[in-house]
Amino acid sequence: MSSSISWVTSKDLRHRLDADFYRPEYIAIDHRAAAHGLRVRPVVEISSLVTDGTHKTPSYVDSGVPFLSAKNIQDGFVHANSGHKYVSSNEFAQLKRWNCAPQADDVLVAKSGSIGSAGLAKGAYPEFAVFESVAIIRPKEVSPSFLSAFLNSKLGQLQIRRHSKGAVIRHLHLEDLREVEVPLPHRRVQDFIGAKVELAEHCRAAAVELQAKIAAELEGLYRGCPYDGEATVSTLVSPNEIDGARLDAWYHQRHYIGLADWLRRNDAFLPLGQVARLASERWSPVNHQASTFRYIEISNLDPSTGHVSYSDVPIGSAPSRARKQVHRFDVLASTVRPNRGAVGIVPDALDGAVVTTGLAVIRGRRKEDAFFLLAVLRHPATTAQLMRCNTGSAYPAIEESVLLNVWIPGAEAELRAALGRHELRRTLLLQRAVDLVNEAKADIEALLEGTLDVEAIIAGRSTAPTADDIPELAEDDA
Repeated sequence: MSSSISWVTSKDLRHRLDADFYRPEYIAIDHRAAAHGLRVRPVVEISSLVTDGTHKTPSYVDSGVPFLSAKNIQDGFVHANSGHKYVSSNEFAQLKRWNCAPQADDVLVAKSGSIGSAGLAKGAYPEFAVFESVAIIRPKEVSPSFLSAFLNSKLGQLQIRRHSKGAVIRHLHLEDLREVEVPLPHRRVQDFIGAKVELAEHCRAAAVELQAKIAAELEGLYRGCPYDGEATVSTLVSPNEIDGARLDAWYHQRHYIGLADWLRRNDAFLPLGQVARLASERWSPVNHQASTFRYIEISNLDPSTGHVSYSDVPIGSAPSRARKQVHRFDVLASTVRPNRGAVGIVPDALDGAVVTTGLAVIRGRRKEDAFFLLAVLRHPATTAQLMRCNTGSAYPAIEESVLLNVWIPGAEAELRAALGRHELRRTLLLQRAVDLVNEAKADIEALLEGTLDVEAIIAGRSTAPTADDIPELAEDDA
């Protein structure tokens, strides 16, 4: 709860006179920087440009130059694959003249939505424009990657929250972003921290290339599959096309019937249940010895990476749906809103964790098979089959047994293993990128706490990781 009164000394007073601006946690950042001899300067003084995207909604086109918004900036990255619009080349040229087209070394910041989330522009496209919900910072006296790491760190987010306005729905205005104060350590320290963000972008770029390769391999397996049909309000069917299990119009839409018929007639496809099974190992808080347990909910699955996170939950607060125990390389698939493609793989570190009953647990025979299943379960053909069997409209859901009846490519074992290895490598690269950004954020906090070994970094005794330290970047993918 925000304080209505804050006591400050005269030296802590700034241009703002509202009490919330002087909350103790905000003042503490200033004091810590001063205590460790760090210069602190506002964003506007270390940048040649602080602006935002166009305030005028452009005329969108089906294909052209990408046009991004704040929703594309999350978790320390600019996600070009999370959905965006396009503008024509002529309109892009005008947006570029208005400084609404970021350059590679610019830092982008979300002004709304995930307020303050930052990322490097180079992580998106060679050329693109942005909407007014995105701020563009062009650093001149600070490492761009260091600045991005600082803005995403806990301390940077506190600074941004301090300067954002709005009671219920907060907004970050350009004039306030310009005043956000950034600690400026020795340039070698900036480069040490920033190198982790740069390496994270390298990992993501390699993962994007792998994704394209996986997509091409899958497209070869699904060649000719009519999975992209359009929904219809009504359908005329013959008596022999009626499935007695369901008598509703949704289930008997023409494109669903056509897809199911094509899959059943194609000898290259088989039901998922022939290569994997549903695991049903039960868990009870009564038999758990520790005071907390690792709990995985549907929201802990990242649809874009397959990464699975968790929360430590006290045994006394165990939800009634926390009843399934999982093991490493189990594939988790959400039975709620299957159109989102929320599928993930349990990593080694979460062996023995507990998941919600809203997640189906699919167990393959080998690690490579698990990653092959991860790839095919995210394919649009699988999504279409699952959506056919959903039992809701605004909030679709499926029975987990439906997953065993999904038709998937029955590729040769060698091909399944190869595709699985590519998916494994892609997943590891994306996770490594997240880990590197988190390491950079932790370094920022250690810098302000005085626990980062600055002397060793400046002297060259402590060096940042490089691509040679990431085995997945060195793999021969021929």
